Parts: sequence; C-alpha cells; structure tokens
Amino acid sequence: MGSSDLYDSKYDTGNIGNSKPGRGSKSLSSYNYPNKRNDKNNINDGNDRNYGNDRNSGNDRNSGNDKNDGNAYNDYEQKQFNDFLKKLMDVESNIEDAKANLANNPDFNVEDAFKLFDKNDKAYITEEDLKNGLNSLGLNPTDQDVRLLMKRFDLQKSGKINFADFFDMIVPFKPELRNKIENKEPNPNSSSKSKEAPNEQILNGLKNLFNLLINSEKDINDMRKSFGTLRLNLRDIFGLLDKGGKGNFSNDEMVDYLKKNGIFSNNQASDLLFIRLDKSRKGNIGFPEIEDEIQTLY
Repeated sequence: MGSSDLYDSKYDTGNIGNSKPGRGSKSLSSYNYPNKRNDKNNINDGNDRNYGNDRNSGNDRNSGNDKNDGNAYNDYEQKQFNDFLKKLMDVESNIEDAKANLANNPDFNVEDAFKLFDKNDKAYITEEDLKNGLNSLGLNPTDQDVRLLMKRFDLQKSGKINFADFFDMIVPFKPELRNKIENKEPNPNSSSKSKEAPNEQILNGLKNLFNLLINSEKDINDMRKSFGTLRLNLRDIFGLLDKGGKGNFSNDEMVDYLKKNGIFSNNQASDLLFIRLDKSRKGNIGFPEIEDEIQTLY
C-alpha cells in the first residue's frame, strides 16, 4: 500500500479544539498525506531549523577518528537507531490491526468513544480527562502512562487532544476502513445523543486498544533511554535520511533508507512509520520531529 493511498481523510488536524465533536462540527478541509499534499511552499529549507548551518564540519567531533567519511556517529549508534525505527514500525502495525478490529464492529462510533473522555462537552481531552476515561475502562494507568499517550497524540503540544487527534488515535489509516468510519451516520441511540455508554463489546475493544497503546509507548520510551547512554549524534544520523541537506526528508527518502539498511518490511508498515514521525503533517519530516520522537519522557 503506497502512502498516496494510505491517507485520504477529511479531518483537519490543524483545527485544534474549537468545535464540538459530532457530525457537522468536524472540519472537513483536506487532510492530505504523503504524495497527496500540495506542500511545495511548506517544505522547510533548513535555515530556520539551523540544520544545514549549525552542523559542525567535524572539527570538534573528531570526525576523522570515528569514521573515514567524517561522520561522528558509529556503526553501533546507527544500528540502535535502525532498531528503533524497526520497533516503531512493528508497534504501529500492531496498533493498526487493533484499530481495524474495532472499526469493523458495526456498533463502533468515534463520537461515542470521545464522550467517554470528554464528559463536559469541551471538544477536547485534557491529561486528567484521559486518565479518568482510561480508569473507566478498567485500565488504571499511572501518570507516566498518561503522559506518554499525550506525548504521542497531542501533536500541537497544547496539553489537549482534540477530536481530530482522537480520531487518529483510535481509527485505522487503511482507506476503506477510515472512509467507512468517516461516512458512518451516528447511531440514533449513540451516547452523543442520549448519554448512553457504548456497548460492552465496544468498551472491551477500546480497553484492548488503549492497553496496547500504553504498553507500546512504554516499550518505546524504554528504548529511548538507551540513546542517552550512547550520546547519539542524531544530526549526523538524520543526514543519512536527508541526503540533500535541506532540513527534511520525504516518504520516498525514508523508504530508500529502510531498504538500504534491511529494515523495510512492507509499504503499509513504512507508511505508518511516516505518519507517526510526520508530526507537523506537512508531508516531510524535519530534524525537530525526529528529535522529539527520540526524546525520552522520564
């Protein structure tokens, strides 16, 4: 599955928390992804990220001593980085499967699920709301568990998860399933109308999905901690993906890197990895996004 096929959602993640959840209140502006975005004017040339200009030429990194090509990273560091990318692909593929199981249930409704967390109709979910909702599902997460989920899904770093963020959180990216959920009419007995909770099967599906999300993010955070002991030269490794030194890399460049390093599995897995890393939703991944992904939370 190519990236141009994977994403074609109507939901606009750029609109944060200003509208109530529910049919007619979601933003229906284009929510395009790799190869479908008209992002030529948005691609950063690297100047305002100090990527191309502040990379040291090697004078204070002993560049000639570590590797003959002048890069400060070593093979072990690159292997750790590659293992991290592989872990992210495996995690996102497993999560996509769990989302698909939930989406295939005819009673599944995103508005109902959102109401489990947004009890006061604010049109967004805070860290406290998220913890309370997870408790209601019987998961009893720690504060650190909740913060890891906020780190993963609060893309705007606003301290809130809006409806569009939540939609991505629990709905698969596979086009046919995503379109089915987007176009589904609300259940006349939905909790968004009557305050009734989703049925037990849906609640169990949500519990399983959120349990997987929590455990996956904990595993990923444990891997992040290892980078602290490596003193990873992330900018140099980023340069292996950003061949042109422009300050970002495309989906095609990422796939090329995955294939050359023997960690490419299939198109869907690589597409899901790109979605996760493309936190700005511009169709290219910059150094700050990689840095944010690798930054440990605690």
